Order: sequence, then C-alpha cells, then structure tokens
Amino acid sequence: MRRKVLVALVALCLVGTTAFSEETKVEEIKVPVPHCSEPVLSVAINDIECTAASCQDTGSPSAGFAALAQLFSGAGGVKGIGNGVKSMLTNALQETKCFKIIDLAKFQQMKKMLEATGQTVTPPKIDLFISGQITSVSVGKSGGALGGGFIPILGLISKSTETADITFDLMTMNPTTLEQGESKSFKANSEQTSWGFGAVGAGVGGGWSISKSLALDSVVRDVVFSATNYLAETFAKDKIIDRPAQKTAKSDSKNQE
Repeated sequence: MRRKVLVALVALCLVGTTAFSEETKVEEIKVPVPHCSEPVLSVAINDIECTAASCQDTGSPSAGFAALAQLFSGAGGVKGIGNGVKSMLTNALQETKCFKIIDLAKFQQMKKMLEATGQTVTPPKIDLFISGQITSVSVGKSGGALGGGFIPILGLISKSTETADITFDLMTMNPTTLEQGESKSFKANSEQTSWGFGAVGAGVGGGWSISKSLALDSVVRDVVFSATNYLAETFAKDKIIDRPAQKTAKSDSKNQE
C-alpha cells in the first residue's frame, strides 16, 4: 500500500514538473539598437553628471531634489542618476557590437593587482571618449508635480498618472588631439516613446532600470537608445547589419553647435 502511494506521489510530482516546464517561457529582451558585423572603435565613457536643478540638494524641503530622491534607492541616491545613465549607455553600446568598451577604472584596478605578481599590462588604445550631461529631469503625477513641493506616497503613484521627462546632452572627444567632436541633445517624455522595448512575461531588469519609477526608467532608456543609435550611425554606419525600427516619427534631438 505504501509503495503504491509513493509511486502515485512521484508520478504526480513528475506531471506537475512537466506542466510547470511547459508553462514557463524565457524570452530574450530585444534591445532596440543597431548591430554591427564587427567593432570599429575602442571607446571609453567618462562620468556622466546631472547638472539639472532637481539633482542639486538645496536643503529646501520642497526642492525637486527631495522629491526626486524618493524614487531612488542605494547610497548614490538621486545624485547617482548619472552613474545609472552611464551604466545603461555602456550596456546599450555593448549590445551593438559596434564598439569595444574600455573601462578605465577597472583597468587601473586590474593593473595594480597584476603588477603585484610581476605581470605588466598593456594600456588599451582609446579611439573615442564619450561623455554626457543630464541637463533636465523631472517626474510628476496628475494633481501635482514631484518637483513642486507635492510629495505623494510612492505606493499611490500609478503607471497611468505618473509622468517623466529628461534631457541628455551627449559629447565626444578625440583622445589624441583632445578636440571636441560630435555633440547632440536628446529629449524624451513618458507621453510618447521612440523605441519599443521589453519581452512578453519578462521584466526589464538586467541594467535597464535605475529608479523606482517606471516613467523615469522609460525616458532614461529612450534617450540612451537614441544616443546609442546616433553613435552607431555616426561612427560605424558601414558595419551595421541590422537596425531597429522607431515606434514614432518623434525627433526630440537637436545638434549642439
């Protein structure tokens, strides 16, 4: 009797495992950036600063900094938004396979570690420096803007009422001559999206989120993907083998003279 019960339980577990396996789907997130046949340049991304008023801690309880800070976690807080944008831009550029990404900070760390063992490290060749500034960023909801003194409880902000916008200035520099190269400004708001992103049944973690705000993450991704497409088309156009499609004809970027 016990043996029959044990056999029945094992069979039930196997059926349950099979059903779970059939229902579980893992789908790769498709990042809307161009793809190249091979890298054309080695690039290094400098620190990205947030010079927007809402990123500055003025000490006022009603300042945009205090409200925006609610949407961030971790030691960096809202002042770490630049690091988040830099990380996301690095991921997007790596996704294109158009560039070799050189992390100078990690190179220095590894160089010191290996020198302790008598090994020498050849410095990487940098073809292009990329830098940027977040010149404006705001998050709000219908009934009151977060930067204007109205600070709602986070749990009460819904996807349908939350809004965000951001302006990101991208600059490049020739490391040999130190001459400023291409520069462009990208703007995005949560009311319209330029790029489709995501996968059915999958979240958008993995370096594609920097805050607790769905709207803010969305606009940050929008400008990062636009900047990545611009860099690929500018410096690796002949090597591009696949291009993403834009969702709208929106063009919120302009050249910086």
